[in-house]
Amino acid sequence: MENKLRVFIVDDDPILLDVLDGALAEDFNREFFTSGEDCLARIADSRPDILILDLTLPGISGFEVCQRLKEDWDTQNIPILFVSASDDIETRLLCYEAGGEDFITKPFDPSELLRKVKVAARILGEKKALHEQAGYAQRTAMSAMVSMGELGIVLQFLSKSFGCGTPEELGSALIESVRQYDLSSAVQLRMDDRALSMSENGNDLPLEVSVLNHVRHSGRIFQFKTRCVFNYGHVTLLVNNMPLEDPDRCGRIRDNVALLAEGADARMRAIEAEELARHRRAGIEAALPSVRSTLESVQANYRRNSLELTQVMIEFQEALGKSFFTLGLTESQEESMTTLAADYMQRMVATQDDSLVTIGQLQELADSLASVLRR
Repeated sequence: MENKLRVFIVDDDPILLDVLDGALAEDFNREFFTSGEDCLARIADSRPDILILDLTLPGISGFEVCQRLKEDWDTQNIPILFVSASDDIETRLLCYEAGGEDFITKPFDPSELLRKVKVAARILGEKKALHEQAGYAQRTAMSAMVSMGELGIVLQFLSKSFGCGTPEELGSALIESVRQYDLSSAVQLRMDDRALSMSENGNDLPLEVSVLNHVRHSGRIFQFKTRCVFNYGHVTLLVNNMPLEDPDRCGRIRDNVALLAEGADARMRAIEAEELARHRRAGIEAALPSVRSTLESVQANYRRNSLELTQVMIEFQEALGKSFFTLGLTESQEESMTTLAADYMQRMVATQDDSLVTIGQLQELADSLASVLRR
């Protein structure tokens, strides 16, 4: 069908090519290549929408194919999914550095491959929309650099962060602030058991998520080549292109970006506290009507039980007085029995009074919760 995306597949294993063909046949148009040179020659005439690329190829490697495409303005936005039997962090970092969007480990489940290619197709649409905004964002960033300087970017972010009510808003503000230093970045924001990974290319890109999950345990500030990682509690910020050629500027940027990450972590803690407060308030609001209904029921039961108990005590006194005529008790014995009965009845009344105090305390608690909600 004409609306199917075109997928180029580069691998020198004919069996794997058959597997890939079977997995993608229904949803995508496919072209197959056994070398990087053949694929590049074809791309010069006709660009694919997505590229599945083996790392180890005869001739030029998959890394070099990817780098050439990413360095070319016309092909840099083609999503590239690497395929490899190696699954170590060094290989994944090399794929990430070359510009890959995802990583598939051999052997793989065809259904997993299809899912990842469909994710790449979704990301492709998102990247096209983002690139339409890139020119405007670049001009805005350069204007901000000129007008307020490097430290001003930090102050502007800290001020703007107070208005961010969600991790998504905060992540976008953080990435935009880093962009004003003419740097690209990726950030992971964590709250409870949730994690959001963001970059200029989109949200939760599989390979970026994999790298961020690994470097989040690399210490407070960790640098490898041109990349620098900043870890502050709820935030991991990865800067991809530190200006190593200018040590003074690199040092200033490292200090300022550390302040950005620390400020983002402080705001994430506040967002987490605000969300917890909202949940608690919602819980109180949901529970308060039930509490009041229960109190009303308890008060009604108390009044009913008090009337019944009073009636029972009256009947007991009458029955006790009548029994004296048949029991043949002396006057002192009758007085003793009457005193004993009166004592127990007073204790029963006191117990009821204690219950009334408890009901009053519960009512005060309900009123206090309602007063908190009105603030």
